[in-house]
Amino acid sequence: MTTPLRPDACMNQLLGRLLNSVDALTDELTAEILNGEHAYTESTLLRPEQLRGAVHDNLCTLLAALRDGSGTTNLDAARAAGRLKAEQGIPVAALLHAFRLAGRCVWDRLLATALDEDSTTWLLHRASDIWGIIDECSSAAAQAYRAALDEQARRYAASRSVMLTTLLDGTAGSSASAPEIMRVLCLDRGPFLVVYAEVNDGSDPLPEVAEQLRASDIESEWVHQAGCLLGLLALANANSAEAAIGRVEGIACSRIGVSRPFTSPTDAPNARREAQLAARCLPFQTSGLHVYGSSPVRLLAAASPDVAAEVARTVLGPLLTLPAPERDLLLDTLEAWFATGGSTTRAAEHMFCHRNTVLYRLNRITELTERRTSSADSSAELYVALQAARLGTAAL
Repeated sequence: MTTPLRPDACMNQLLGRLLNSVDALTDELTAEILNGEHAYTESTLLRPEQLRGAVHDNLCTLLAALRDGSGTTNLDAARAAGRLKAEQGIPVAALLHAFRLAGRCVWDRLLATALDEDSTTWLLHRASDIWGIIDECSSAAAQAYRAALDEQARRYAASRSVMLTTLLDGTAGSSASAPEIMRVLCLDRGPFLVVYAEVNDGSDPLPEVAEQLRASDIESEWVHQAGCLLGLLALANANSAEAAIGRVEGIACSRIGVSRPFTSPTDAPNARREAQLAARCLPFQTSGLHVYGSSPVRLLAAASPDVAAEVARTVLGPLLTLPAPERDLLLDTLEAWFATGGSTTRAAEHMFCHRNTVLYRLNRITELTERRTSSADSSAELYVALQAARLGTAAL
């Protein structure tokens, strides 16, 4: 008389049979995955032997976990499968579908090899275990897949940053390298602009700038460097520079400088210097945008800060030593007078004061500097010194 197997022994016997024939089961499941998922057959990177190896390892993991029954599943094979599929460009949906196929394949084989009605009944009670392990493995694979994609993105971003840096600082190498870098960065159409954004206190000087520019059909690439954010913009056409500048200016949170448009990638290092100088044409600790060459006097002051500081001290002299409120009021009045074309009436309107008040302040400036605004030479000196002081090149 044959002694009936206990349910656990029966289950282990079924699983043992599948483990003994795991190679054949692997071939069957691999073929089913290739037939059912076009992503696997269309992939030019994933080799058939790589797919078969992943299927084999995960089938062994599933069957061993079922036979062990401890509730602890070794997820190394599942994680390895997730990383492999991410590296080979297989969609995550195809990855998860493959795990579902594996669960169904094991379930069908167990049912087919069940010895008797009792074995089948016991197997039905273990169905939740099978699908629980499949769910655990597929979740681990998906997490590893996402982690691999994140790592790829970090490496990709780092690589792009290095390429952009070498392009902007002039270390890209031969003249043939610069166009190749532009092609890889998908910035191979011109003209181009370089943007220099000063970074203060670690805050973002241009929030969501790439998205803002893309809305105007302008592609860009950005890299953080010490104290600044640098951007290379590929304009849609020669007439879109104004739109690009407007987009950038609208979100500026610090001093922003923009180069002149250029067409050759080898001119990028010079454009970077232009953009940096343009940013320095704005007063310290302010926000705004300045385009290189739009104010020659400011450009001179920014390009030669030591000389500009000396000019400011020489021309403004005692004015700079006044208490800050009085000093700033006189400088503001002088700036308003220049901005209104030398009109005391319009300057007074700008300053919300009487015309005579403007005249009094201009006379006070003459007393302190010994330079009259009515004299062309003195007026020119005062204007240059004012710009130098505003840019912070003089000690106020």
